[in-house]
Amino acid sequence: MGTRLLSAGRLVLFGLVPTGTTAADTLAYITNQLDDNVSVISIESRALVGTHPVGYRPAGVYVCPDSKHVVVSNAEGQSISVLTPQTGVNGQVTTIPLGQGPVGVTCTESHIYVADWYEHLVRVVELASLRTVTTIAVGQSPAGVLADPHRNRLYVANRDSDSVSIIDLADTQAHIEVAVGDAPFGLALSHSGKQLFAVNVRSGDVSVIDTSTLRVTASIDVGTWPYCAVVSRDDRRLFVTNQEDDSVSVVDLELGRELTTIDVGETPEGIDISPDGRWILVVNWGSGDVTVIDAEALTVADTITSGRGSRGFGRFITQ
Repeated sequence: MGTRLLSAGRLVLFGLVPTGTTAADTLAYITNQLDDNVSVISIESRALVGTHPVGYRPAGVYVCPDSKHVVVSNAEGQSISVLTPQTGVNGQVTTIPLGQGPVGVTCTESHIYVADWYEHLVRVVELASLRTVTTIAVGQSPAGVLADPHRNRLYVANRDSDSVSIIDLADTQAHIEVAVGDAPFGLALSHSGKQLFAVNVRSGDVSVIDTSTLRVTASIDVGTWPYCAVVSRDDRRLFVTNQEDDSVSVVDLELGRELTTIDVGETPEGIDISPDGRWILVVNWGSGDVTVIDAEALTVADTITSGRGSRGFGRFITQ
């Protein structure tokens, strides 16, 4: 990652709700790292319905719980962009400088949490003011970050520490580290909140953490160079992107093993699930597109062009 810094307070105005969509549409916001923009895809029409500029080299993305804010981390731009889509009127994007290497991002109703790859910490940003209110020291090279509304916690994957930081959001300095596999990157949480999944890039497996005991209960082998994961709405299956295999592993969580694999585009990275649980969207870096998977049939339903270097690292679908 580079060191280019965007100027403070850069503001770009444009219509964020694309023409031809309605308020009922489910939208996917895909970061295109080599195009410095975000593609907006309608899941209903399976079409690209908008493309919007953000900061330099966007990577992480998270649709906040209020669905009124979409936060993007610009890894090499040393900034974050906050999109505020609005129906029927112009929305806006605000880009602010933030640290040396913002990568993973998540948010709650009131705050944004950004993992800084180089500074080995998480910045806590107030959503209303976009001001940093505190920082939290974590492990080495933090990547994936995820807020847990069930237990009021924050989970952070520390790639170079082979651990996951578990942070109490009521007291951000009170946290522990749980050892996982080799080079954890993406994180996923079951919808019940009972299990946390750390995707370990180098060891080619997923560590399963019991969120009650904070212990690793299983390690599940998947494909080569796994990156991100998402859980089915019924918590029965885990879908994991495998970068080097151009595939998605489908894991049966009751059996604790890989059930099958699905071929997708080149170098799959981000992955998310539609609110109704019917569709899995896989973001492919190498082929610059999004693969749509039928979550029940476990087959590819469509492929949608997105942009160059598509990543979609985080929760990118409106809920």
